[in-house]
Amino acid sequence: MYNHQLDTFICVADAGSFSKAAEILYVSSTAVMKQINLLEDALDVQLFVRTPRGLSLTDAGKSYYQDAKDAQTRARNAMQGNDKVIRIGVSPMTPGQF
Repeated sequence: MYNHQLDTFICVADAGSFSKAAEILYVSSTAVMKQINLLEDALDVQLFVRTPRGLSLTDAGKSYYQDAKDAQTRARNAMQGNDKVIRIGVSPMTPGQF
């Protein structure tokens, strides 16, 4: 299952601001803020400390960030391990010809 909020969270944490993350993701900063707020509400935890100078991760945010990055790495490694897949295609228009 793909989670936009998780990708947005990682991007905001890496960029350090909603507006920079919005530029990277090609969405409005309002959309980025809304996704982060929804994620924080769903987790019932504050992930960022918002200040006039920018954002910083809370302790919970740092933990969640590390877990998210580890999960991405594990998923990429799992996909690379499947390099021995053989796919065979057959056309129903030419049955019996191989």
